[in-house]
Amino acid sequence: MKSELALLPTVFIASPYSKGDPVLNAHFQCKIFDQLLTEKRVLPVAPLWTHFQHIVYPRPYQDWIDYDQAMLRLYDCCLRLNAEINVNGLDYKECVSSGADAEVATFERLGKPVFYSIQELYQWVSARK
Repeated sequence: MKSELALLPTVFIASPYSKGDPVLNAHFQCKIFDQLLTEKRVLPVAPLWTHFQHIVYPRPYQDWIDYDQAMLRLYDCCLRLNAEINVNGLDYKECVSSGADAEVATFERLGKPVFYSIQELYQWVSARK
């Protein structure tokens, strides 16, 4: 019997990492991942989990970019967000991301949809049913 999650579209979360604070950027993406997984309308992928892999086994930055780009063909769509979070009273926002912008360009080249809000993503999901 297939899990209900296996039937959901797989969404790649693209957001800033190296510009600004990488820890807060990873925190933001994990928060979005948790929200999407809890709401069970899509199967989210949080590529910034590699932040934690990098802590234990550091690699050159380009290795992570190449890894990300190689994996993009596996996903149904992309959710491009700016990192916005309030942690311990610290209002944090980062919009600039050459890596996330390159991921968006790859999704567009592959003819896969790119969304800029969760609401827009969920409208697409509802229309697919």
